[in-house]
Amino acid sequence: MATSPAAPRLHPAVADLIAALGADSVLLDDADRQFYAQDVYGAGPPPLAVARPASVEALAQAVRIATAAGLAVLPRGGGMSYTDGYLPVRSESITLDLAALNRVVAIDAEDRYVTVECGATWKELHDALAPHGLRTPYWGPLSGLRSTIGGALSQGSIFLGSGRYGPVAESLLGLDVVLPDGSVLATGAHANGRGEPFFRQFGPDLTGLFAGDCGALGVKARATLKLVPVPAATEHLSFGFDDADTLFAVMADLARADLASECFAFDPGLQKQRMKRTSLAADAKALGNVMKAAGSGLSALKAGAKIVMAGRSFLDDVQFSMHASFDGRDADDAAARAALARRIVGARGREVENTIPKVMRANPFGEVTSMLGPNGERWVPVHGTVPLSKAPALYAACEAVFEAHRADCERLQIDHGYLSCTVGDRGILVEPVFYWPDERQAFHERVLDAGYLAKLPAYPANPTARAKVAEIRAEIARVLMESGAVSFQIGKFYRYQEGLAPSARAWLARVKQAVDPRGLMNPGSLGLGR
Repeated sequence: MATSPAAPRLHPAVADLIAALGADSVLLDDADRQFYAQDVYGAGPPPLAVARPASVEALAQAVRIATAAGLAVLPRGGGMSYTDGYLPVRSESITLDLAALNRVVAIDAEDRYVTVECGATWKELHDALAPHGLRTPYWGPLSGLRSTIGGALSQGSIFLGSGRYGPVAESLLGLDVVLPDGSVLATGAHANGRGEPFFRQFGPDLTGLFAGDCGALGVKARATLKLVPVPAATEHLSFGFDDADTLFAVMADLARADLASECFAFDPGLQKQRMKRTSLAADAKALGNVMKAAGSGLSALKAGAKIVMAGRSFLDDVQFSMHASFDGRDADDAAARAALARRIVGARGREVENTIPKVMRANPFGEVTSMLGPNGERWVPVHGTVPLSKAPALYAACEAVFEAHRADCERLQIDHGYLSCTVGDRGILVEPVFYWPDERQAFHERVLDAGYLAKLPAYPANPTARAKVAEIRAEIARVLMESGAVSFQIGKFYRYQEGLAPSARAWLARVKQAVDPRGLMNPGSLGLGR
């Protein structure tokens, strides 16, 4: 008589995880393991299992079980990485999905801080703070519907609020971090056992050690962030420029003046891609949110009418466009900031309809449809931040790389564009973005809405174009390193180790050895412990 095939034998550590967390909190299905081995751009070998702890104690237990068995542990937040940030480099790994650690632990409106579990998304945190009239100074990336607090703190993150408040780490006060042995380390104000976590400086800044570590040193479990009042009023401005040098000079002047909460720009290539997307005027939800933000009555009707009238044609004769939002304590303050910005721009640019920053602010946490191009193309960026005066040179250096590959890009239908942003009063981020026809990954199929995907063309596998994109992207990463640019979301992609001064490289290796002597915490991240 025929017998059924035996079930595959579980790794003992996986069996221990199931016993500790429960069967519903450990994923073993092949499709799940394949999904968690992919990010927006790349893929690695599937992990043995995906653990989904629902408390800090369960997270510490899961890390302890896995590392005691010699398995690598890979912390994953919202999955929005495109630099192999949480991808396994070997199959003997456990992925930690932190989505269930999403509680807002405490909101102190009087002393202006919030403590939150690191699996919470930026939208979840923003929504929890809204009834208090408060937000964090940096309040999330545009992927904040899915991106998590811990992911941003691990990888580094900018956008909403970054024009004035800088990157996410500058809003951070303290952390609870699960170390590779399963112990929990309190840093910053979290280490003050007799007080509240209201202040970051409490002896050596251990918090800074884990901010931007890409999960190489530990798993962020809880974080405390500063709070500021939600601005009472906001003004939005957009300008067109004829060339990149003028654009970057204006962005630098605005950053030095500390005016804009966000200041970002598109080159002609990315502008073309952005305007291919569904008409802003036809997006009822976006339009409705803009009108809601404008208030009621005539002001709301005017705001909606301006967007409808502008349609998608208001940038047709603009080469480079810049978009900025100016938050104020009241309407006069916001208007004064915008007026000063107009004076700074002066005759160097031409003011155009402010549809883009207005819609972006009214819909800050939309679905992450931009992980594919407007016609369903694959998408991946690469970026670096340089001092305010150095952005034109970095842009020119990146363009030289693309020019060297122009014939191949035209033949393979590889397009590119640039997003640029100011980062506080310190620098300008320059981000080349690639688009090319290629098949979607399982990641895209699972994350993006099926109805949205059905409207997009589907392409066959295109390994030739994919390899060319990887080649150009690697060359730009070299240019960034040689230019002294700094990058967020370092993951396993950027040439981080090569760019470090020898003393810093050696010291970081010693820290890694001290906290993770077997190299089990996200191996390969930051170029460590692969």
